Amino acid sequence: MFGILKRYLPAVLLVNLVCNALAQQVDEKRLDSNIKASITAILDTTDGTKYRHYYKLANGRVVGEDSVYAFDATDDCESDGKIRFRDWVANKAGFFDNNGKVVIPAMYNDVSRFQNGMAMVIKDAKQVGWDGEDCEKGGCEHWVWQGGSTMLINARNEVLVDDIEMDFYPVINWYSLQIKDSPGDTSLYRSAKGVNGKWYVFMDYQREFDQWFFEKYLPVSTDPGKLREFAHDSLVSSLPESEEWMRMSGDEFIRQCGDRLAARLKPINDRQIQVFTGLTPFGLNPYIHTGPSFEPFYDGCIPGDAGIYPAFEVTSNFMDKSGRLDYQENYSFLRTGSGYKLIGVSWRNP
Repeated sequence: MFGILKRYLPAVLLVNLVCNALAQQVDEKRLDSNIKASITAILDTTDGTKYRHYYKLANGRVVGEDSVYAFDATDDCESDGKIRFRDWVANKAGFFDNNGKVVIPAMYNDVSRFQNGMAMVIKDAKQVGWDGEDCEKGGCEHWVWQGGSTMLINARNEVLVDDIEMDFYPVINWYSLQIKDSPGDTSLYRSAKGVNGKWYVFMDYQREFDQWFFEKYLPVSTDPGKLREFAHDSLVSSLPESEEWMRMSGDEFIRQCGDRLAARLKPINDRQIQVFTGLTPFGLNPYIHTGPSFEPFYDGCIPGDAGIYPAFEVTSNFMDKSGRLDYQENYSFLRTGSGYKLIGVSWRNP
């Protein structure tokens, strides 16, 4: 996606900057098991024809009426003690704190959620349709931000980095920040030069996962003990012998499918099958990855806290005799406090 839209600051990417629409549908019990938000977006109606859209504080006070930040019909949610709002007249975005106070005025074209005291912002850009049409007055179904500056700010609205690549956002571990005199090792890190002359260095989740998968996981994939060590306590699998998703414990999955898993991973390790790895933008799927073993990885805002516990997909391609893609199989992994764990597979053949 970033290669295709390299000239632009893609609005598509801003899907990664907002709460997934699925978050609106997470069941009440799951939300109740997490920390309660201090400020929440509310849409209500008295008669089904007149609607109110506002933020509600934990004490019941209403703020930001008709200023709710939303993208793709999805309202924002509190993160890092702040929530985004949009001045829809000026079409600019800013932040409330969790007491409903404006802590960053609506001065940016668009903003990311705060994570670890930082947010990415776009300023002085224009909305341009995918076909190049001017979208400043609305009316474009698909558009991107073009021009302007993409910056990194802190909670005091101070610019830390005045020129940062937009594609930093979805793959960076914002909680790994190191401020150094020189850039970090590019094999694992991404770096951006700050306005203070220092380098802001972040772990790149994609690079971290690729290094782990190809250099640690695959080389030991013939060892059942290691396969169990790298399997989560609960796996959800789509197996060819079942028409439904199967949920198993890690022990059960390795007992039943360990040999098949090893057999499938061998040609990947031998580079006989082409594979692609990719970050799942919104983290865990709350309809598939359920149960106590996954509860610590949900924050009640986005389905999975992709900022701390990203999920990855590994897709293996199987080609037909003519060299065309025949079918694909998938492996799902989650970054946990004890390293990356296999959380699911989808296989076509026994």
